[in-house]
Amino acid sequence: MASWMKVAAMAAATVALTGANTPSASQLSVDLTGLRSAKGQVHLCLTSQAARFLKCKDDKEAVAVTVPAGKAAHLKLGPVKPGTYALLVVHDENANGKLDMMMGIPREGFGFSNNPTIHMRAPKFDEVRFPVQPGTQTQSIRLRYIL
Repeated sequence: MASWMKVAAMAAATVALTGANTPSASQLSVDLTGLRSAKGQVHLCLTSQAARFLKCKDDKEAVAVTVPAGKAAHLKLGPVKPGTYALLVVHDENANGKLDMMMGIPREGFGFSNNPTIHMRAPKFDEVRFPVQPGTQTQSIRLRYIL
């Protein structure tokens, strides 16, 4: 797909999820803590689909943002329609576009909305979901590094 088509598709998905013209939309911001370096990129993905929150990039209606790690402390996701969402954050230190794993253990930083306790499994949607209501909201996410 041509790069302009990707941009157009992303813009359409963003308008669908964010409801840019909806007066009751929330201004959603994300504050990140625990970023261990300014290397690479930080990927954020906001979705309302429980079945896709861990593979948020597969959700055509998700709001996905990628920024240089050095600029990721406070991010604005813009207007978001009220609803229930989950937020996934990955610190892609080597900028290869994915969360690197070693024997099933993340080698790069990650975080979720609600900062759930991490077990020997990924969190469930119910552990990371949060309501978005009209107005201004901020989600604070602590990045975690295992290796």
